[in-house]
Amino acid sequence: MGEKRLIFKGIRKDLDAKKRGIIMSLNILSRNEIFSKEAKWRHPGGSEYLTMYSSVFGGVVTDPSLMVIPIDDHIVHRGDGIFEACKCVNGYIYNFDAHLSRLRRSAELISLKLPFNLNQIKQIAIETVAITGVKDCNLRIFISRGIGGFNCEPKECHKSNLYIVVVKTAPPPPHFYTKGVSVATSRIPTKPLFFAQVKSCNYLPNAMIDMEAERNKVDFAITLDQQGYLAEAATKSVAIVSRQKVFIYPKFDNILKGTTLLRAVDFAKDLIEKRDLKGISCTNISREEAYNSSEMLLFSTTPNVLPIVKYDGKAIGNGKPGPIFRQLQELFQKDIRENKKILTPIFKKQK
Repeated sequence: MGEKRLIFKGIRKDLDAKKRGIIMSLNILSRNEIFSKEAKWRHPGGSEYLTMYSSVFGGVVTDPSLMVIPIDDHIVHRGDGIFEACKCVNGYIYNFDAHLSRLRRSAELISLKLPFNLNQIKQIAIETVAITGVKDCNLRIFISRGIGGFNCEPKECHKSNLYIVVVKTAPPPPHFYTKGVSVATSRIPTKPLFFAQVKSCNYLPNAMIDMEAERNKVDFAITLDQQGYLAEAATKSVAIVSRQKVFIYPKFDNILKGTTLLRAVDFAKDLIEKRDLKGISCTNISREEAYNSSEMLLFSTTPNVLPIVKYDGKAIGNGKPGPIFRQLQELFQKDIRENKKILTPIFKKQK
């Protein structure tokens, strides 16, 4: 007579299976149950989500329960995609063009065709932020290979997709600035040279680096490259100030080219003119050089710069945030407030 099934109030029971001692009790959910305004599955979330643009749906949503990506988009099950993270301060997107240029470069490296040109992506991002009405927030731009199936081949994806998410700013603890942070050397291997230069969505190694830092009871962990030299943290660039007052940062052959680190290099030139620094060097940095440096620094979009006061249990300098950190922090703050050349207005009245 075939398989007999009973569906009652969203619960399916296989009668034949029940005879074998197996009960099927999976709920069959409706669209309204998943996408309700009080969707329980959305809580708790890692961030306070404000808006999301999706080229799949062709518009913006403000309800976090609607901020979804198709599971067969290759960005989900293969990590086949790229992204950029920017911050908006006082109604301006900071250093936006540098992030967009790196987004294009990442796409070129992995032969990923952008769904729109950079100017269009820029405009969509600005409007997505503007809809929030919020002047201080974080902006994330994702480009995926696109919707396909569950194979690995990119050819099954007909077109790439653009996703943009805006979230509330989550500043680091104040003591990171006043007392500094601790770091340890990570045992997680760095990405191969080619992939290290792509800001891809494959962040499993980065997640493991952060997990390792937590296990070691430090704030961050720093990886070493294949030769044993300093590379980068999970989401941050690293640099040192030698006792000879030289600002030193790793070669970009083995790490992502950090937009914030590059701004810091520009600021370091100003500090040379003021004679607070004597030089700038892009070269290999050994752990011993880092241990013996007068200052160690971390750079990222948020926060811009942090002082490292302890590395592998060893005090850096005098074990307190140093003068170069304080000057760089002031220069970043001034840059964010006043440098109209790299500030993109979100609201028209600010132009």
